[in-house]
Parts: sequence; structure tokens; C-alpha cells
Amino acid sequence: MDLPHNWAWMGFSAAVLYLTYFVVNSIKHRSFYKNVPTPPHTMLLGNLKVLGEAMKRYPADIHPQPMFTQIGVENNLRGLFYVDLYPFSFPMVFITDPAVALQAQTSPNISRHPIARKFLRGVVGTNSIFSTNGAKWSRQRSWFAPAFSLSYLLKLVPGMIEESLVFKEKLTKFAVSGEVFSMNDATMKLAIDFIGRTVGDISLKSQTQYSSIQDNFVRSFSWTVGQTDPIWKKLASPFMMDRYTRKLDAELGAVIKQKYRDAKKDGTEKSILDLAWKGYLKDTGKDGGSKAVRADLDPEFMQIALDKLMLHPNERPGIRLTECSAKTFFVGGHDTTASLMTYLLYYLSINPKYLARVRAEHDSVFGSDLTTTISTLTAEPHLLNKLPLTSAVIKEVLRLHPAGFTVRKAAPGTTVTFEGRSYPMDNHMICVLASAMHRDPAIWTNPTEFDPDRFLSPDTHSLDAWQPFEKGPRDCIGQQMATLEVRVMAVIIVRYLDFEAKFKDHGLSVPGWGGQAYQELNMSAKPKDGIPMKAYLKAK
Repeated sequence: MDLPHNWAWMGFSAAVLYLTYFVVNSIKHRSFYKNVPTPPHTMLLGNLKVLGEAMKRYPADIHPQPMFTQIGVENNLRGLFYVDLYPFSFPMVFITDPAVALQAQTSPNISRHPIARKFLRGVVGTNSIFSTNGAKWSRQRSWFAPAFSLSYLLKLVPGMIEESLVFKEKLTKFAVSGEVFSMNDATMKLAIDFIGRTVGDISLKSQTQYSSIQDNFVRSFSWTVGQTDPIWKKLASPFMMDRYTRKLDAELGAVIKQKYRDAKKDGTEKSILDLAWKGYLKDTGKDGGSKAVRADLDPEFMQIALDKLMLHPNERPGIRLTECSAKTFFVGGHDTTASLMTYLLYYLSINPKYLARVRAEHDSVFGSDLTTTISTLTAEPHLLNKLPLTSAVIKEVLRLHPAGFTVRKAAPGTTVTFEGRSYPMDNHMICVLASAMHRDPAIWTNPTEFDPDRFLSPDTHSLDAWQPFEKGPRDCIGQQMATLEVRVMAVIIVRYLDFEAKFKDHGLSVPGWGGQAYQELNMSAKPKDGIPMKAYLKAK
């Protein structure tokens, strides 16, 4: 028997069978796109050619929002459109109409896509409010929702003031030294300190000294991988992420447990986790009598707050529990809030008329003196709701630079309707493209211009068209916290310092998308190079 010949024949046959399967499957897959809205599509390449041509027009590091938005605009694809990048990526459907987006966001048959959970599960774990779906997610959301109400968050303003004053001192030192610094690096540390204060009543001191919690969090987050990452990173990711998340879990878990051991027994809540703990006790029937327990000793709550704290094998089983939500709020809050603060200071620096109006608004509410401002803001934090122009500036920044888009998955047979026609959602990664809605000239006047005044009149646009935090039951739970933190920062900073962007000469620029301050893809949508800036002491 000629074994080499037989093996060669078997190998050839297997290759032919695989190729036949691939071709048949490809034809079946590509045929779907004949009857749905899609950019120029071929049976051989799908939409790969269109995407390749679009990528040539943008910097290599840009976040994909502008590319997909422009693909839809250039091909007159209204409402929604499908993108076929098989076999290199999941097939996608981009939703660009507010009414269609609401259908997807409120449908019980559409949930978070598994790839989104996989992307961050090494950092936030599998039990977080970010990772779960269905009844488990709903239960956790009910625990945390009261803590994210504006009425409760206003109680946390004193801690935000303290961190903002540290930020002001840091920026003042930059002004005195004259050095160019990354604004987003500075706001990132402030955002992390904000989260420590609001979520756990913890002073992380990231702005003033080395913080191992911050360092291990950033390092673990940097090892998350996407489809386009190199193979070496994909292979190393599980080991490196595990290394840093072990350290993070141990440190964060120790801090949270110590906090509850030392907590006052007067029943007051000083952080988001405090109020979430009360919600958890009520939900589980452990809120009274002999059933009452301490948060640091309750295994389920500790896992939900921390998720995967690594303990010595002889410790109590199941006590691995509160980090997940704490880490989730770090993940969800540090990037978005930091970018928002960076862009707010940047846009005010290049729009002096709005800067003058914002400063006048702050003077009228809090007085021009910093000491008076601090005492008034501490005693009457509700005055932060009396800043309509500041709030409009925040909304306009978020309109121009949304943080990105979440991805969803639909159950078989799920559809949405646009202009009387039903479109299938299953077998596709569903992306609500806020950047497309935010720049739609049918909704917004001069959509690429910075114009906060558009938000001072409710008649200028559809409320559902502004979706930086999405809509529906799975909208961002921390949106009020983020915008409140930014208002506090603005009141402490904007009147006392001036800023000037210091981009590289002849640096890459994307007109209509922030110019040299476009959003780069760096785990999420971040200001390009952190927006290098110089600070100046404002002349009195």
C-alpha cells in the first residue's frame, strides 16, 4: 500500500471539501445582502472594498465612527444599513435613525452581544452589570439605580469638589512651569479619583501620587483585545490580564472590605456602593433582625461589587464578590468622563465667546471668588442644576464626540421597522451609530459646528436624536454622575485658568470631526494624543 500517496489524496480531498463548503457558505451568506440596504457589495468581497477605500481617507488610528458614518452618508443609506466583512469580521447592521434605534434598544429580544462581554470580562468579570443580561442584569440594575439618581449624587458633591481642587492645583503648576501636558492624562486621573470618591468613598490620590489601584486597572484594561489586534497580543492577553486583575482584585477588595469594617453605624450612605448595599439587602430579605449582615461578609454582594477577588484556598468559599461593579464603574466612567472634560476645556479654549458666557454664568450663580464658590457649592449643590449654558456645552461636546457604540445581538426572527418595511436583526452585530444621528443635517442645523445654543431651545431637535449614553432600559446608568462631575470640575476650573492646544505642526487632521483633536481608537474613543495643552493663569 502506498501510504504517502493515500495521505496526499486524503489531504487533497479534505482541502476540496473545505473549499467547497467555504464557497457554498459564502454564496449563501453574500446572497442575503441583495435585498437589504448596504454599500456597494460584490459576491466576492462583500463590502470589504468599500471599507478599504474609506480607511485610506482617514488616519490609521481614528475611531471607526467617522468611517461608518460617512459610508452611510455617501451611499444615501438612511435609517439603517448592513455591512458585510465576511470572513474577517462579524456581519454588522448600523442603525442611524432615532426611531429605529429605540426599537432595538427597547426590544426584549435584543441584548448585549457576547463579544462585548468577552472583550472586558477579564477586567470586570462575568457577574457585573456590564456583563449580564436578563433577570440577573435587571436585579443588579435595581440595586444600583437609586444610587445614580441626581438627588443622591448631589450628596456626593463635596468629594467631587475636593478632587477638583486638587486638579486645579495640578493645572496651576503646569501654568507656572509653562510645560506642555496631555490634558486627557490629567483628566483621566481626575476621573479615576472621582470614581473612587463617588463609588466607594475612597480617596485614591491618583492625581498626587502613584496609585497601584489605578496602575493595575490601566494595565489590565490595556490587555483587552479586539479582532484586529496582532496574534502575539491575543496569545499573551489572558496571562497578562490575569496578572494585573489579580493584583487589582486583591487591592480593591481589601479597600472595600476595610471600608465596611470601619463604616459608621448611623445608617448614613456616603457612596454609591453604600446605597447599592441597602438595595441588595432589601432585595434578598437580609435587611433586618437576625438576618442583617455586614457587606464585607456577604459573599454575593462582595462578588457583585468586585466579582473575582482571588483568595487563598482556605478562605471562606464564595466571598469573592463586590469588585465587579466597582471595576465596571471604573471601566465605564474613567474614559467617558475624562474625554468629556478634555473636550469641554478644549472647545471652550477655541470658542472665546462661549467661554466668556460660561464664566459669566458661573459668576452669577456662585460669585466670582473661589472661596465663596466652594462654600456655596458645598452648602447648595443643587445650584449645579442652575447652569443651563454649561449643561448645553456638555451636551454639545457629547454630540460631536460620543464615546463610541455598544454592540447587541438579536434572537432569531427579530426585526425592526423603518418606513414601513421590516429588517432582520438576527445573525448580525447590531450597532446604534450615535455619531450618524448626531451629524444628520435633517435633524441638526450646521451639524459639524460647535453650537451649544442649540440645546437651549428644545424645539431645535428631536430628544431621541441625542444619544451619547444611548436610550432604553440599558442606557448608561452613570450618565448623570458623569455630567455632574464635569459641571463641578468646570465651576472650579474654567474661570481661573486659560488653555491653549499645542498640536504637532502639520499633524494629522480630520475636518468636520474635530480637526487635529479627532477621536483616536485607543481601547475606546479618546482625544487624539490626549490633546496636548498649555495652561495659563487667568488675568484678573
